[in-house]
Amino acid sequence: MIRTRHRNDVMWLTGTVAAAFLGSLIPLISNNRFYYYDDTQAGAFGIWFEIGTKLSAGEWPLFSDTAWGAGNYAAEGQWGIWNPLILLLGWLASRSANIVVFSTILKIALLCILSGGTFLLARSYNARPEWGAIAGVAVTLTGFTVYMDAASWVTGLMVFSLLPLTWWGLRRMAFQDGNPFFALVPAYVLITIGYVHGTLMLVVVVLGLLLEAWLKRSRRSALRLLLAGFVSGLIAMAVYLPGVLTAPVTARTGGIANSGFLTTDLTGLFTAWVPGSLPQVTGWWGGFATVPLLYVAWFLPLIAVVDYSKVKAASREMSALWFVGVVSLALTLAPSDLGPLRFPIRIMPYVSLAVLLTFSVMISRFRVHVLSRGRKVVTAGIVTSGLYLAWSQYPSFRTAAFFGLLAAGGIVCLLAILYYPPRWSRFRGPVVVAAGVLLVSMTITAGQHMAFKASPLPDYRMPDTPESYARQLPGAQGGTFIVGDPTKLGPEIWNETLASNAWYLNSAEVQNLYSPIMFARYAEDLCISSHGWTCGAAATKLFETDPTTGRVLADLLSIDTVQLLRDPDAPSYDSIDRKLPGGWHQESRSADSVVWVRNQPLLNTGQLVWTSEGTTLSLVSESNQEIVIRVDQMGEAPAKAVLSRLAWPGYHAEGATLAAPLRGYLLEVDIPADSVGKTVTVRFEPPGWPAVVSSVVLAVGVSFAWGIAELIPYRRRKGNTQTDRLRPTAHTP
Repeated sequence: MIRTRHRNDVMWLTGTVAAAFLGSLIPLISNNRFYYYDDTQAGAFGIWFEIGTKLSAGEWPLFSDTAWGAGNYAAEGQWGIWNPLILLLGWLASRSANIVVFSTILKIALLCILSGGTFLLARSYNARPEWGAIAGVAVTLTGFTVYMDAASWVTGLMVFSLLPLTWWGLRRMAFQDGNPFFALVPAYVLITIGYVHGTLMLVVVVLGLLLEAWLKRSRRSALRLLLAGFVSGLIAMAVYLPGVLTAPVTARTGGIANSGFLTTDLTGLFTAWVPGSLPQVTGWWGGFATVPLLYVAWFLPLIAVVDYSKVKAASREMSALWFVGVVSLALTLAPSDLGPLRFPIRIMPYVSLAVLLTFSVMISRFRVHVLSRGRKVVTAGIVTSGLYLAWSQYPSFRTAAFFGLLAAGGIVCLLAILYYPPRWSRFRGPVVVAAGVLLVSMTITAGQHMAFKASPLPDYRMPDTPESYARQLPGAQGGTFIVGDPTKLGPEIWNETLASNAWYLNSAEVQNLYSPIMFARYAEDLCISSHGWTCGAAATKLFETDPTTGRVLADLLSIDTVQLLRDPDAPSYDSIDRKLPGGWHQESRSADSVVWVRNQPLLNTGQLVWTSEGTTLSLVSESNQEIVIRVDQMGEAPAKAVLSRLAWPGYHAEGATLAAPLRGYLLEVDIPADSVGKTVTVRFEPPGWPAVVSSVVLAVGVSFAWGIAELIPYRRRKGNTQTDRLRPTAHTP
């Protein structure tokens, strides 16, 4: 019986993943760049490429002084420096021939993993295979997942795709004595991606399962979950501790506030089953979403056919599902800013997952056998009110009518199949039901992508091939700074410049990289955004004299090349027609940009840029994380030295002491008197690094020891079973 169910589940799992794969191809019919928007262009691919480049050079991507505000990879978290999947992606990305194709294949693979994990999780709650498959495919077609995470926010898609698989592994480990490898391995990969919302929701899942264990009064299950939670906590500490200890100098600190930006409301959530609903979600696009951002599934009104008197008997078993659903809903409805956490709508995929899982389990196990008139009325009321609220938010009769008829027609047909056996009996088989529901889902998805072809997030129209990123700034020397916003100038500008992490594909040493945390004082001084573009005033700021050192700021920042971009919203003088500073020459010029290069490049990023009067220091050695200098001459009083490095927490000095950062962000050291002939070593190590490394080693060690320990009794049980089968049966004379 068990073998039959296992074989049957494998077939259904294969079909679920295949259907999700087909569904993921639908957006490409009308938009072949659908999976290459916004942060995938400006952030993620550049990170992967740089990781692959460093790995090929035998380096581990931990820290870069030349990347300035974006170079603290351990504090960033989302570089995934502890994640084998990210490291593999980096290696593959650096060898990819087409960036759009690479990103598309990756995201489709993640959607397939999401569908398979959701199916397994639904089956673990005893959902029927057809409804588990429906949930597994539907979760990959939800509005936020498709139009935001899959199109742009790929790290969000990564962690979300792994959560159902991790949840399934944890539940199997806790309540079926499954091997912890199936829980801890996906949990490790999920956490080390570094996307905090995924880690937060994993904590919620563990708490929900602990609630289930407590209600079932299973001490063994609770202890196993606590041990898994301990291991996961160690991994999370390794990933997030450097960021937490670095937070005081970053731009991601803050209290609780609500600007209404990327928040949801109950009206929008009530219409989550309406495929064409454009809810009131304020974002970069305005006050209302331009795509069905909160869409979950068209068949949700069928929740009215559940016999809720029977649900109570399974409340303990389903407690984790409900707990995750309630908590994720509460977080989705939270204020826009909860300390460093922003954009509560990011939790919407987890709401969708909990809703679809709960629906699949309830419709499988607690559906009424006879459809009463009252339930027909309730279903009709849900459909009617939902369609009206969707129309009232975006009063387009054509859109409302088209998607409303598709969804309502699908609901009527599904009710007919389920509740009118004399006429529809031959269509009631599980394969036919699943195929019918998924056919309607695919039709609706195709309609959505005909009406809403692209993500509401920007497409910068960056080039498709890595070779196209090598021709910008051919004459650049040393440290390079870009003044302006290239996204205002159209895709032709990519022949002259790049943006954000796309610079990792170029040989120029550009400071304007993408950073979600930023070094706050540095960003404020140069009015540089998280994406790396700046205001026009940065051109003036770079050539101002610092009052403390008497040096030009560009000298202190080791900048040898400056590119000025035309600002179409400003007078020409305020963008590219500026006076050339002394000691610099114009390297190139076009209608949209001008490039200045220092006549005698400094080429000293990360090194000494200023010393106090009467002090002479010489460079002994220098690398990303360490600089060694020798004191050749100094007066009787202590001396000061400034390095062109950001003063990240984690720097420490030998032979000197760290001083207050110059301008609030440049690394400065105090050299004691009588130091002539001695060396000073300034070294960077992510804050809390010994605890970070210890946490990873301990977590991996405990996981392997636990997993191997549980293999031994399994083999013994298996061996005893085989011995019993081979033992001759005694015959009674």
